[in-house]
Amino acid sequence: MKTILLAVSGSIAFYKAYELISLCKKEGYRVKVLLSNGALKFCTKLSFEALVDEILYEENESWQNQNNHIAFSKDCDAIIFAPASINSINKLANGIADNLFIQTLITVQKHKPFLIAPAANTNMYLHFSTQKSLQILKENDYIIIDPVVKNLACKDYGLGALAEVNTIFYALKRALFKDDFFINKQIVISGGGTKEKIDDVRCISNFSSGKMAKAIADALYFLGARVVFLSSIEFDVAYEIEKFNSSAQLKEKLQNYKHFDVLIMSAAVSDFVPKMYSGKIKKSDYLDGFDLKLYLNEDILKNLDFKGKKIGFKMEFDEQNALSNAKKSLVEKRLDMVCLNVLNENMTFGDDENCISFITKDKIYQSEKMSKEKLAFVLASYMKDLW
Repeated sequence: MKTILLAVSGSIAFYKAYELISLCKKEGYRVKVLLSNGALKFCTKLSFEALVDEILYEENESWQNQNNHIAFSKDCDAIIFAPASINSINKLANGIADNLFIQTLITVQKHKPFLIAPAANTNMYLHFSTQKSLQILKENDYIIIDPVVKNLACKDYGLGALAEVNTIFYALKRALFKDDFFINKQIVISGGGTKEKIDDVRCISNFSSGKMAKAIADALYFLGARVVFLSSIEFDVAYEIEKFNSSAQLKEKLQNYKHFDVLIMSAAVSDFVPKMYSGKIKKSDYLDGFDLKLYLNEDILKNLDFKGKKIGFKMEFDEQNALSNAKKSLVEKRLDMVCLNVLNENMTFGDDENCISFITKDKIYQSEKMSKEKLAFVLASYMKDLW
């Protein structure tokens, strides 16, 4: 079980710390909280004591237990300083340990991931002293999560608002899961179903939820890769995401990333595209019914001129022939891996769990049924064998 130290300094954005605690707890992490004197002007100790495993502030400092600036961070796997006030940032960067809060942060062991998310007025954040302090911290391997442009508590509109909680949490997981193998790897992932126009108001599509693709993109981002996610579904993510609708749009976007190290084609691309009608087909013109003509769609994955490793997904209903069909795709589409899932009464579109056969030219890895988030890490582990 990972232990996270959340350091909260004096900022009107203090309430976002509660959201961070909630996300960490849902992930199964232990959470320890360090409160500055400034933070306690905005919140109460009790509100944090009710949520976390351990807490440290000036009044409960003790040398008879772990509640002191030397011991409190020793068992932590990562530190999040959020919200980080300008005063505390400048003190930390320059070693001004004149209070328990900064003393504790300075004693954190060098090898541990240390994330800092500033929250401040625009002028305070952009002041030369603050920018110099942030640069010093970056040069010493602190991870700075840049603030965003918003309406600030001071009524100004500008740069300085605390980054979104999900952005901070994604950065934490990326710091915890970082794998040297995936650092500097560039990976493009497609997900969701395509929409092929019948006319300007109608389309044919499928029931793909995009959940598996999103889980894969998350996992590879956490492991340290540069991830570009091409998705037909709207998702809130911390990495690069581009929206597509039709298979033609997906193909066009994929052309921009054919130099990447890996393509994971999880999108459910329509096998057929309809004849396109301009405007809106009127019901009154087809009172006896309407025949929709479908044409075989291009196999994007097969024909794409991609330089790196190619991983495809295949969905089957026919359990008896599923494996042979997947092996055939592996050869015909010149893939490095096929991820096969067979739908039945136990596994359907949109489920949060899945069971996948990971097929390469030399091996077949059969997974247990598990969450798509766990399956994404299983896929990542098998990807290492492709090099």
